[in-house]
Amino acid sequence: MTDLADVAADWPTLDEEERGHHRAELLQTWGNRTVLGLLLKAHRLHPTREAHCAALDRLLLTQAARMEHCCGLDLGQLLAIFRWGTPLSTSLHPVQIEADPASLDRMATAFTPS
Repeated sequence: MTDLADVAADWPTLDEEERGHHRAELLQTWGNRTVLGLLLKAHRLHPTREAHCAALDRLLLTQAARMEHCCGLDLGQLLAIFRWGTPLSTSLHPVQIEADPASLDRMATAFTPS
């Protein structure tokens, strides 16, 4: 996840095999994140692991546009972490979200009346 900026910058020059490799890594992290949410909701995460989960969630949200660019996971899908369970839902600190304008447009269409 920490090298996603480099991956996104190189994305246009990567062949399909390389892109598939990076997508698989990102989607594995995403799959593991669902498990963390379940454990958090069940109050089975150690405080250290909960802090790591919060850091991961912040990283995911700050790189939302890159996640969409590289593996098609849009902001609406990323926000699922709040349904699964995230330490950020009780945090007093603001959350920074990087979003592609098209993703915001889709969300506005879904959330606002015409």
